[in-house]
Amino acid sequence: MKIDWKSGSAFNHGYIDGYRVERNRGMGDKWSFMLSDSKKQYMYVSAYIYPNKEELEEAILKEIKKRGPANNP
Repeated sequence: MKIDWKSGSAFNHGYIDGYRVERNRGMGDKWSFMLSDSKKQYMYVSAYIYPNKEELEEAILKEIKKRGPANNP
């Protein structure tokens, strides 16, 4: 499983297994993320701040694996 991160002005948006992922960089170059599907915008917002992109992506993949494929029509 790999997140398809977009480029250009939408580089913080990606797609995986029917989910839309948004990654956000905050102060100190730390990261958080949000998940959406076609029915619920921001169905999950991470409460944890990740120190780097690698740990962020691991957490995203873990959350998606726990939820299974999105319920998109």
